[in-house]
Amino acid sequence: MTTQAILRLLISEYGVALRLPAGDNQIAAHIAQETRLAQGTLLGILNGSTARINENTRRKLADFFNRVAVPHIQPVWLSSPSVAEFNAQRAQSSVIPLTMPVDYRTMAAALQNWLCGVHIAYRYSLDFIDTGDVAREVVQIWNNDSILQFRMSFVSPSGGEIGPVHFYEGPVLLVGRTAVLVGTNVEPKTAQREYDRARIIVMDHDNGGGDTHDCKIGLMTSTRQRRDHAPCTASTILLRAEWKVTQPLLDKLMVSATVIRSLDETIAKDFGTAHAAIIKAFLDNRPNGYAVEPELEPYVKFGPRPERVLRLDTERFATHMRHILTEVAANNAIRAPFKKNWVAHTRM
Repeated sequence: MTTQAILRLLISEYGVALRLPAGDNQIAAHIAQETRLAQGTLLGILNGSTARINENTRRKLADFFNRVAVPHIQPVWLSSPSVAEFNAQRAQSSVIPLTMPVDYRTMAAALQNWLCGVHIAYRYSLDFIDTGDVAREVVQIWNNDSILQFRMSFVSPSGGEIGPVHFYEGPVLLVGRTAVLVGTNVEPKTAQREYDRARIIVMDHDNGGGDTHDCKIGLMTSTRQRRDHAPCTASTILLRAEWKVTQPLLDKLMVSATVIRSLDETIAKDFGTAHAAIIKAFLDNRPNGYAVEPELEPYVKFGPRPERVLRLDTERFATHMRHILTEVAANNAIRAPFKKNWVAHTRM
């Protein structure tokens, strides 16, 4: 029976995240307790003796699986004539079904003050690997019905000039102490499909640690826009913007703040030259043990042998970045996009 097959499909996909027990009787008893449906009704669906389910049953089952289901299951989908049609309905939502930890919404509520808001991101440009140019981008994170979402600006250089601003969009996954921003950019016009790309940023959220409320560091992985489309990873700094604006103005600010330019110019304008070495150390996160410039040596740990993987020094970042932000905030001569004076500066 189709209803039976759909319910068993959902159990196989989300049973672990929902901590369902083994065995039909145990599963039916557990779901009945959580939804206040009759255990006999659920057993009838599981053994195939119930061909159709009413609206109340569909709604309560959808609410139960939507605790972890992404995209959310619409109750009407549970009456699909076939499993293929049920999956087609999910696919038409333009979102791939994703198993989430059972405590995702609890974690999202606990971490939204740490994550949500507007952040200015800094990283080495993947398109100009040899030049040392830095990309400055804007990340907006918000809570959308208990599912954290993000939007991140980017530009693609073309012929030596900066092109129009594009955006990655997607969910923020929370698994253990890991926050993962998974974004895609899919252009609506066929002529622009060369910009279609994916981007992933991985961070340790440290249970919303206070030291990193306004400053975060993670690894961003994407592909170069160049012909080889080679996968690349860059150390990425996120600094919380001090200002709050309406969405229309935010859209304009995201465009004006998104740029690719030289490392030295970026540091001088946004942080001041006094902090140049440590900001370079955050961005130029080569594996420990490899030779670095003399100005970076005070901030680099030298082990007995070089590391073979790119690993962030989160302790170094948390130790120094808050102090840097305090000094930059007090320097009125600096007009960085994360400072309060940026909005007034861009309106001039």
